[in-house]
Amino acid sequence: MTPYPLSRSDTNTKILITLFLLTTLAAFTVAELNVYDKVGRIKNGVAARYGPEETADVTNANPGQTADTSSLPLETEQPVARMNTFTALLDITHPHVFEIPLVLFVLAHFLMRTRAANWFKLGSYLLAFVGVTVFIAAPWTVRYLSPRMAPLLYAGAIAVGLSSFLMIAVTVWDMWRPATRNSARTVCQVAEGVNLAEPVSRD
Repeated sequence: MTPYPLSRSDTNTKILITLFLLTTLAAFTVAELNVYDKVGRIKNGVAARYGPEETADVTNANPGQTADTSSLPLETEQPVARMNTFTALLDITHPHVFEIPLVLFVLAHFLMRTRAANWFKLGSYLLAFVGVTVFIAAPWTVRYLSPRMAPLLYAGAIAVGLSSFLMIAVTVWDMWRPATRNSARTVCQVAEGVNLAEPVSRD
């Protein structure tokens, strides 16, 4: 079934969808800024937030010996909220695993109704959902596999941000772009229930 193109929607529908997409873009922008604020602007922020506890315990130094303070955080360093327990990771994963894929699915549905090339649509779908999978899984891999997996969180965040921006930008641009003669003919065939996979009789 060929979806009805957004470009053929009435003006009120276009305005409603545009407002939704713009607010969604603002929401993803805030989400990306939140990632930067929590871990991006701090050295080794992902490992410090989600990584396992340090094995060295400076409080257990023998009496008469000076504890090694080289590993202690400096006063100028910003404290990092630790989210490295199973319960904490479950709390941050639970809402994300429901909300982000749902929003991406809505954006993908709008992109599906544009005149963009099929390879671009498929690439956007894959980038979005692979990115969100990596982003959600990254804290778990950092905690239970290795802190060296920390770059996965940044890679996932970039993939989600880039794919959502592309899907929103292309959808808005295509929706307000005037329909060409060929696309208008295709829309009429879809509206009349013509199967585009079969040749149209010229008799």
